[in-house]
Amino acid sequence: MRTRSDPLRLDRKMRPHAAFADLAEADLAAIGECLEVLASRNAVEDVHALRVATRHLRALAWTFAPALPAGMARRWRQLVGELADAAGPVRDWDVFALETLKPALDRQPGDPVLLAVLDTAAARRAEAHGEMRARLAQCRHWPLPALQRDLVHLRGGVGPHLPAAPALGPFARRRVASTRKRLRQLKRAAHENDTARLHKLRIRGKLLRYTLEALAEVLPARRTAALHAKLVKRQTRLGRVIDAAVARRLLCECLGQAPAPGQPA
Repeated sequence: MRTRSDPLRLDRKMRPHAAFADLAEADLAAIGECLEVLASRNAVEDVHALRVATRHLRALAWTFAPALPAGMARRWRQLVGELADAAGPVRDWDVFALETLKPALDRQPGDPVLLAVLDTAAARRAEAHGEMRARLAQCRHWPLPALQRDLVHLRGGVGPHLPAAPALGPFARRRVASTRKRLRQLKRAAHENDTARLHKLRIRGKLLRYTLEALAEVLPARRTAALHAKLVKRQTRLGRVIDAAVARRLLCECLGQAPAPGQPA
C-alpha cells in the first residue's frame, strides 16, 4: 500500500475534488523531487522512481476525472500522460539490460554477440536519457505550473463549476466498481498472444491498483485488501509477458531487424 512520511487523512464525507487536490499535491511534490535528482545524476532507480510517481498521479487524474471540470480533467489526462511517457524509453532499456542481457551474460560470459548487443543497448539508452532530460528540463515551466494552478483553483472554488458528485466514500466505491467491470471486459477480450490487449489490461489494472492504494482509508478494508492482492498478482504475471515482448522489440532494434507486429511501443 502507498506510504507517506506524513500520511494524508481522507474522510468519507469530504468532496472528491478536495481529496484530489490533497492527493495530487503530494504526488506533484514527489515528482518535483524526482526531477531534482534526475537533473544531477544518472541512476536506474531514479528513473524508476519518476515512473512510479507519475503513474500514481495519472491514476488519480483518471479516478477523479468525473469530479473535475471537463476541461481540467482533459488537461490533466494529457499533461500527466506526457510526464509519465517522458521516462518510458529509458526505463525500457534499463529493464532490458538488467532482466534480459545481464542474466544471458551470466550464463555465457564473454559472448561476443551478447556483448555487442549490450554496447548497442547502452548507446541507445544514453540517447534516450539525453532526450528524457531535455524534456524534463522543461517541466518546471510546463506542465507542472499549470497543474499546480489547477489545484489552487480547486481549493479556492475559482474557475468552471464542479460537476455534481457524491461524497468521497460513495464516489470511491462507484469508481472502483466501474473499473472492475471494465477490467472483466478487457480480460475476456484478451488473448494470450495478443500483447497489445494484454498491455491495455495491465495499464487498467495499474490504475485500479493505485486507486485502491490512494483511497484505502475510505474503502471497505477487507474487500480492498483482497482485490489489491489479486491485482498485484495479475500485474506480476502480465508484467513478465509485456517485459518479454518489449525485450524482443529492443533486441530486434539492436540487431537492426524489424520487430514482429503487435509488440508494445
